[in-house]
Amino acid sequence: MRVLVIGEPCIDVIHKADGKVFNEPGGISYSVAGGAIFHDGIEVVPVIGLHLEDELYFRELFDHFESVNMDGLYSTPIRTRRVDLFYEDDNNRWECSTKPTEATTFDKIQPFLPAEGIHVNLISGCDIELETLRLVRNASASSHIHLDLHNIVMEHLPDGKRIRVPRPDYLEWCRFADTVQLNEDEARAIDPSMPEREVLAEKILATGVKAVVITLAEKGLVLFTRDSGRTMKRMFDPHVIEIVDSTGCGDVFGATFLHGILLGKSFVEAVEGGIKSATKKLSSTGPCGLLDRISSHV
Repeated sequence: MRVLVIGEPCIDVIHKADGKVFNEPGGISYSVAGGAIFHDGIEVVPVIGLHLEDELYFRELFDHFESVNMDGLYSTPIRTRRVDLFYEDDNNRWECSTKPTEATTFDKIQPFLPAEGIHVNLISGCDIELETLRLVRNASASSHIHLDLHNIVMEHLPDGKRIRVPRPDYLEWCRFADTVQLNEDEARAIDPSMPEREVLAEKILATGVKAVVITLAEKGLVLFTRDSGRTMKRMFDPHVIEIVDSTGCGDVFGATFLHGILLGKSFVEAVEGGIKSATKKLSSTGPCGLLDRISSHV
């Protein structure tokens, strides 16, 4: 089986609340690593653009993971984005960054279609255009597309700071996905007319999406599905551990969740596997930290 991973790579400069500062490969790197840590027979193909000066940095990272196929990496003239993440505590942060790189186009994705799974993670919010996602859906109708709406709500200000704003077209994006993920802050910003996450989930499910996951940081997460025309809600408690670094936890969760679905697990089982992986990410830094933390199947 094959999973394509689409989203923007970036280099994170993480400013912890205790004053510590460190650099890590960021952005889509966590989705790639989160899907490649398991020996489950699923090939992970990141389809991402890299500037010549940054390509070796990411190739060396992905080379740590045996199931990553790097044939989808391609050259772009735009430097990889640098993101400063300023943590106010273990979970709450604000961001400042250089400009995003260019969107991945359909001609870069098409050679790897069809694929059993496609993980579209909107790291910058402009990682892929809506029309490109439509073409991907049409070209690989049987694929399970997991869409993390993530930073589709982010607006890039002239000073580099990013703020969350409403995104009126979010349902158009959801129509091309099988499962959708976003966090509590993103859910609150994306549609101000829907202040309750249950109502937001119902709107997303009405587009044909089979499951919606809203992550709640230290409060766990909630899964919404449809059964006989009714919206079903299930809460999942967090695993309480000492937090080393929460960067990338949602990305790792999404990758593991998708792998679980492709391996025939129920949505509940896939969520439980995703929580397990995300929890272990909490106790490590950077994508490579996962190699020492996770050794079992999804």
